[in-house]
Amino acid sequence: MLTGQIKVTKEDLLQWIENYRWMVETIEEARQPVAKMNNNSYIGGKTAMYGLEATLPKASGGTSDPVFTEVQRRVYSLNFRIKQYEQKIAEVQKHIPFVEGDREVEVLHRLLDGDSMRAIGKHMGLSSTTIFRVRNNILSQMMK
Repeated sequence: MLTGQIKVTKEDLLQWIENYRWMVETIEEARQPVAKMNNNSYIGGKTAMYGLEATLPKASGGTSDPVFTEVQRRVYSLNFRIKQYEQKIAEVQKHIPFVEGDREVEVLHRLLDGDSMRAIGKHMGLSSTTIFRVRNNILSQMMK
């Protein structure tokens, strides 16, 4: 679906706008380090570099560790999805400059923040029907 040139439809764009917030949050979460201690060192088997500890047996990291296996599963399964999310987000961001009008820009940014139509209408003092019309106008402008 997202290899090479992307053919964007109005329905795709609407779906990506609705999913924008959680896709960004998922990408942010995936980019966080797996596990860090207070001194910014990763938790896990470490090899001493010098001193008496250098002569002691080293930690053996095997794949039989269930936590290690789970971390690997999450990292590898997320990589493909994260790339798809990044492409969808980039496509939405590429179309944002086409939106004109203060009302349209405000509604678009609130949609990207994950606000509902009702919440946007309440904030702006407009009916949800008006917000739906503004959203459809936004999509038409973005598809230019």
